[in-house]
Amino acid sequence: MGINEKAAYIKGLIEGLELDKNDKTVKVLNAIVDLLGEITSSVSDLEESYDDLCEQVDEIDEDLASLEEDYYEEVEQDDLSEENENFYEVTCPNCGETTYMDENTLLAGSISCPNCGEELEFDYSDINDDDEDEDETYDSDDDNE
Repeated sequence: MGINEKAAYIKGLIEGLELDKNDKTVKVLNAIVDLLGEITSSVSDLEESYDDLCEQVDEIDEDLASLEEDYYEEVEQDDLSEENENFYEVTCPNCGETTYMDENTLLAGSISCPNCGEELEFDYSDINDDDEDEDETYDSDDDNE
C-alpha cells in the first residue's frame, strides 16, 4: 500500500467514525487529514519528477558514453604515431587505464593518472645504466680488434 492509499485509508477511517463535524477536535483531525493528503500528493509528484530526471540522466550518460567512445576511437596509438613519434603508451598500475603521453610529460618525472588520480612516476635510471653498459661493451669490442 502506497502513501496515497494509506492517507485515503486514514481519511476513510475518520469519516467512518461519523464524528460531530462541529467539534473542535474533529476539525483539527480533518485539517490534519487534509494536510496529509496534500503532502502525499506532493511526495508522489516529486517521486514522479525524480523518476523522469533519472531517465533523462541515463539518456545523457548514454549519449556522453557514445561521444567519448567516438572521440577516443579517433585517437588511437596508430594515429598518434603517424602524427608525432614522441607519444608513449602508459598503463596505470592502479586502475589499468592506458593513456598516451608526450615525451615532455614523461621527462617531467611524474604525473597523476587522468582516470584514478594515482601518481605515476617515471624512473629513467635503468635506461641510463643500460646505455652505459652498452657503451662499455661497444668500447671493449673496439679494443679487441
